[in-house]
Amino acid sequence: MIGCLLSSPADSQVQYQYRILWAFGAPGANGPVGPLVFDGKGNLYGVTEGGGANNGGTVFELTPGANGQWTETIVYNFCSLPNCDDGASPDGVVVDGDENLYGTTARGGPNGQCADIGGCGTVFELTPEANGQWTESILWNFCSLPNCADGNSPSYPPTLGPRSVLYGIIREIAFQLTPGSNGWTFGTLYTFCYPANCPDGSGPSSSLTLDAKGNLYGVTAGGGTDGGGCVTGCGVAYVLRPQPGGQWQEAVLHSFQPDGDGIAPGGGATPHNHGLYGSTEAGGGTGCLGGGCGTVYQVTRGPSATTSPREQVLHSFAANGDQGDLPAGAVEFDGHGNLFGVTIEGGGFSCGCGVVYGMKPQGDGKWAFQVLHAFDGTDGGAPNSALTIDSQGNLYGAAGGGGPNGGGVIFELSPTQSASK
Repeated sequence: MIGCLLSSPADSQVQYQYRILWAFGAPGANGPVGPLVFDGKGNLYGVTEGGGANNGGTVFELTPGANGQWTETIVYNFCSLPNCDDGASPDGVVVDGDENLYGTTARGGPNGQCADIGGCGTVFELTPEANGQWTESILWNFCSLPNCADGNSPSYPPTLGPRSVLYGIIREIAFQLTPGSNGWTFGTLYTFCYPANCPDGSGPSSSLTLDAKGNLYGVTAGGGTDGGGCVTGCGVAYVLRPQPGGQWQEAVLHSFQPDGDGIAPGGGATPHNHGLYGSTEAGGGTGCLGGGCGTVYQVTRGPSATTSPREQVLHSFAANGDQGDLPAGAVEFDGHGNLFGVTIEGGGFSCGCGVVYGMKPQGDGKWAFQVLHAFDGTDGGAPNSALTIDSQGNLYGAAGGGGPNGGGVIFELSPTQSASK
């Protein structure tokens, strides 16, 4: 299946071919979520929040074959509620240089304080063994600290830092897990909505992104200083900077505003070329929730260190539009500086099943927008997380629904040909 065209850096047009790598089972039984990750051998890993042998979700591996086909292996089956000491409903995984997998589960774990919601959730590690099996270890059970100071029910996969330190978000807390000789130690980096009225943001709505200097970036769906236009705030983009003595300092890079700016940033914030990029789920124009159907934005700092960051809307989505609406997941960049993302809805088909889109910088502060693939339901629907891009410019992603078996798909979009304009 051939998708649409994206202008390439060589001033030509690149055509993308869509292919399903793996189709999951019956609706509601599987549903891949979260971004995919590659190991050093070219295998893809991801999670389903349900399904599996125990209906508690799975971690899966997709292995490419010589014939272009991919083979799925279930790395781990999480247990069935309510007795889920190993966790249930995974949110996503990351991989380290030794091909160990780390992730979070929204439910399960041995802590009985959260029995009414199916468990407090966990941080886990999966270690590959020589016999091809994987061993799960629970690194942290949430709500283990007095008065549940470590929170419960994480919703986003962790971020892996140097020396195997894990960074994450749980409720209003940004945290780190540090390995040591006596196990893992939980530390709170920052608690949001600490000042009155939440000018620092409330409701963190993404995983954290780590840059080369050790700074962490993210977004919140609410809070900020918007003059009351969003009742509980339109959200913020923020940075957490490490300070001497092990402390962290939060700074709001942009406080989103109603009336065209974008509302409720989600999916994450991606540093690129001295800017920060992401999407908002609403705002940006007319129609849809909050006066608009979402935006793609850029936050950049001015020419001097004392200049406040400036936000620019790069694209606004339209209600029921062919270009999609309700963007989800972080945006990602290829090696040429082109930006890629997904929307959960819209796309021109009657199902409104979402799109994969690409954007190319034009050199004048504007960006060219193109739909690379619009889902029609039979080939998947509702892509829900950031794309993964390999060195050849191939795009990989997860659609949470639709597909041949109705349970979602893992897909690939490959650039197939270039032609002069």
